[in-house]
Amino acid sequence: MDGEPARAAQESGAPSGATLDKRDVLSGLRCHQKLWFEFHEAYAPELVPDAEAEMRFAEGHLVGARARLAMGDGVHLAPGREVAQIEVVKRTAEAMERGERLLFEPGFTAAGASVRADIMARDGDAWVMTEVKSSKWPEKDRDREKKVALHLTDIAVQRWVAGEAKVPIARANLMYLNPECRHPDLSNLFTSVDVTARTAPVVLALPAAVRTMHAMLRDAEPPKVSVGDQCTDPDECPFHARCHDTLPDHHVSELYYAKKQARTLAAEGKTMISDLSASDAPNAPAKRQVRAVTTGTRIVEPGLANALTAIARPIAYLDFETVQLAVPRWPGCGPQAMVTVQFSVHREGFADDTTRQYLARRGSDPRPQLITELIDACAGAACVVVYYEAFEKARIRELADWFPEHASALMDISDRIVDLLPIVRDHVYDPEFHGSFSLKKVLPALVDLDYSDLVIQDGGAATAGIYRLLFDQGLDADAQAALRTDLLAYCHRDTEAMVKLVAKLKELM
Repeated sequence: MDGEPARAAQESGAPSGATLDKRDVLSGLRCHQKLWFEFHEAYAPELVPDAEAEMRFAEGHLVGARARLAMGDGVHLAPGREVAQIEVVKRTAEAMERGERLLFEPGFTAAGASVRADIMARDGDAWVMTEVKSSKWPEKDRDREKKVALHLTDIAVQRWVAGEAKVPIARANLMYLNPECRHPDLSNLFTSVDVTARTAPVVLALPAAVRTMHAMLRDAEPPKVSVGDQCTDPDECPFHARCHDTLPDHHVSELYYAKKQARTLAAEGKTMISDLSASDAPNAPAKRQVRAVTTGTRIVEPGLANALTAIARPIAYLDFETVQLAVPRWPGCGPQAMVTVQFSVHREGFADDTTRQYLARRGSDPRPQLITELIDACAGAACVVVYYEAFEKARIRELADWFPEHASALMDISDRIVDLLPIVRDHVYDPEFHGSFSLKKVLPALVDLDYSDLVIQDGGAATAGIYRLLFDQGLDADAQAALRTDLLAYCHRDTEAMVKLVAKLKELM
């Protein structure tokens, strides 16, 4: 299942002196250097799970429990995942020998690798293997191929090791969260996809690939691997900084929205943005970036003043924070729905210029009260300023869909939204942006304000903090109070930042 923490290598008779688990094999297929670091530095600080990882683990365990419940009565061979692999393999063999028909977390070790499957169901003399994912099955056909490709190797590794252990696998399935499921009816929480045929070529390639990994792991030094897509696809490698921290500021890899072009330019010897001409930049912000870096000056386009006329007083500066739950908890929500549970509104130009804030409390559904307070906080505003309107507008639309009695008032807020991001992106570039127009980059470059004085300093940490606040039963009253304070301070900083950013942009006109 999704979200297992890193583990130290287990001794075995394999060529490298250890058995590679599924996580190791997947890492090795992605990048040998990543595997080498994880294998030889199992306790590296980069591998310590952060709050976001812990949140994913918690939701992954909940999804696993739900999947087992959906499958019916079976034998759970590794409850809690604290059982040693050698014991799980023994229990699995015994369960199969006595004729058990449904196994949860059976284990296999063979050919220098070990795995634990999520679910295996007997099918005659063979077995159906199912890997449970905490991600949602895409609603659109065009996205489904990409989803399967992302997870195919995962179950292929399990099928291969089981086969090497002389356990016949008749079919291999990927089980996803069903996008049609809605709380409170979770009877259709899962949907399965048969990927048996798709796993076959991967299984055939694995023996040689794993032997190569074992040979590589015998080396005392990590292999040299060039940076590339594997550093960020499908997510950012935990060792990303080790491989990229040698790149100087304004390296061509910083070129805005131009990853492929940047690689081509670097191959041509144009490794620094200062080496580029305007024709090398694929879009207007990137061209502005080249000008700014080449001249060492901040670029401000003459159209900025006109763009800022869209921001009319009185102004409500709005920011949302959300929690994303694999297993829905509130009525009408589907799996992995991004639910708004916090907002901050800075009010400017009102008779009452107070800041309005809301943050959910554990227990009941937070959305009704949030909606009421949000509508009140934005009432009377000529415009509602946000940074990246796609996010806030999507959240408002979801709230309106869930609570149609408030749809008119909510969509009125949406209609008044002015997005600050394109105003900055299309008119300003400071060399300190380093190719990004995120608020975390723009703010310190233009305004003497950042997030370094806060306990929570980014959106991911905020989401994880909200999850703990609402669902961590081990959090005592004092810890809850401290976490609330930190979350309120972070969301408040986001709207404060927009207030100060608009003031600075007006100075730059």
